[in-house]
Amino acid sequence: MYGDMNERLELRIEPNIISSSRAELAGFLRRLELDHLLEELWIPLCASTRTVSAVAYDERPWPPTGVGARKLQSIALAVVSDDGQALLTPPMMDPQQVTNVGLAAGATKLLFERLANDGVEWVAIFVNERSKVVVGELRSAGFEPRQARILSDGTEFVAFAAAPQAALIALGLANARLGDVLALNLEQKQISMLTSFHLSLAAGISNYWTGRTSWAEVFPGLIDWVALPPGGITGTPGPRGDGPLDPVIIISR
Repeated sequence: MYGDMNERLELRIEPNIISSSRAELAGFLRRLELDHLLEELWIPLCASTRTVSAVAYDERPWPPTGVGARKLQSIALAVVSDDGQALLTPPMMDPQQVTNVGLAAGATKLLFERLANDGVEWVAIFVNERSKVVVGELRSAGFEPRQARILSDGTEFVAFAAAPQAALIALGLANARLGDVLALNLEQKQISMLTSFHLSLAAGISNYWTGRTSWAEVFPGLIDWVALPPGGITGTPGPRGDGPLDPVIIISR
């Protein structure tokens, strides 16, 4: 269904999407009815924190420049620390792309490969402690629970982390060509696994975007690392070496 469209898209990595594609991001968030996030979150986050985004653009053939020349179709973002850890936000998709599993999987492949090449040891997603569906999907992709917690709106979210290359292997993306992933030219078993993984993450985070945090199964990784205590997502020893921390980060809406 999406094969022809995905073939036209330009996928690439952007270290700071605000400096390179602010207008395209603004339009993208507006279509998602999340335009308030640009000023409230994206601009201050990119100004103070290292981010890496896998983005997909639909570019008009002519004229190739000017207003509306590029339309952002998806973005998968990681907030990266200096000690080899990254917080993930599942791929955000244009409203017409919500079931475009090939694009979501392609963005994930591109992002995880870049993070692995940059020496990132762990990628993490915060999941509602009551979740069954999303937790099961993450475990199938090699993610395991860690020490870090987020408390928001009376709900606790637990960090699940994996090595990016190990996650790519578990999802069957490590050796697949990007073009085949975008077109879903894969075995049906793998297509089903990617569908379950990406659609569960998309559904799991949807309640957060609409302000119903207590019903969200996924908490976005759009968090400044300065807000996190020593020890990070892997539960490493604290500054005094007195055992692993069990950090709880309290975030109000």
